[in-house]
Amino acid sequence: MKLTILSDIHDNVWNLKKALAGPAVQQTDALLCCGDLCAPFIIRLLGEGYARPIHIVLGNNDGDVASIIRVADNFEHVHLHGEYFRGEFGGRTLAMNHYPIKGRILAESGQYDVVCYGHDHQLNRGEKTGNTLLLNPGAIMGYNGAALKDIPATYMVLDTGTLEARVFGL
Repeated sequence: MKLTILSDIHDNVWNLKKALAGPAVQQTDALLCCGDLCAPFIIRLLGEGYARPIHIVLGNNDGDVASIIRVADNFEHVHLHGEYFRGEFGGRTLAMNHYPIKGRILAESGQYDVVCYGHDHQLNRGEKTGNTLLLNPGAIMGYNGAALKDIPATYMVLDTGTLEARVFGL
């Protein structure tokens, strides 16, 4: 099974559309978003641009949660999970949230094969914490607000069989 993992869109519709249009994303079985969509219309772009299951956790910049929920209700395949998501894909247990510290805590618990997070816009290609693979797909936004500089806009495709995470740039 293959999973698209992305994070920190921050309303960058142009990069999101590029990612969703790519064959790497369209050939996956599910899409995971680690938060910071920002505006509710991003849900619509995700729901219309990707037909398979989409699982989303909320980040610190997802302020209009009521509207995000309202837009998500228009798409049966879009699932909002609040701050945390736990699931199973291809026989692998997976947890997801927005924050690096919480991601590390989840990984260190040893309960999951894979933990995904976002928030800091720093690509983590796959750090092993015990038996858990800890991943940060970077930022679709393509900007690091803490450093006030452009960064590569990235996302990942994870193969649950091999636990190989391939990074894609936009």
